[in-house]
Amino acid sequence: MNSELMDDILALDEARFKAAIVGLILAKDTETAVDLLSRKFRVRAPSLEIGHTKGKKMALAVYSVSSNSIAFADQEHFFNPFVVLHEMYHCLRSRSGNHRGTERNADKFALEYIEDYRKFESASNFDLSSIPTSVD
Repeated sequence: MNSELMDDILALDEARFKAAIVGLILAKDTETAVDLLSRKFRVRAPSLEIGHTKGKKMALAVYSVSSNSIAFADQEHFFNPFVVLHEMYHCLRSRSGNHRGTERNADKFALEYIEDYRKFESASNFDLSSIPTSVD
């Protein structure tokens, strides 16, 4: 995505920004969504990987503070807005180098983005009933 379009998205009001982020993930542009969230919250963008993290085989995705990375269990979760946003919450809350924030707050953060998306994109094929209720 070009820089001008990214700037336009960053300039949107909060609800439209959230909807745009979810839309990007659903359009299989997770990298751009993560870059935009990182820019908006002024944090270093995490690297994104597909594959289980050692010792976390049951998790859908895991954010690592030490490597500033998100490891997704598989490609399906890499394009799941709930999973991506849940892990981005952990990234945003870990700016100090400590993991801060609870799973419940990460879930709430993700669902707020999804709800705003649903308000603007009622024709979406995204089905909330298929969203996992917890990531870690």
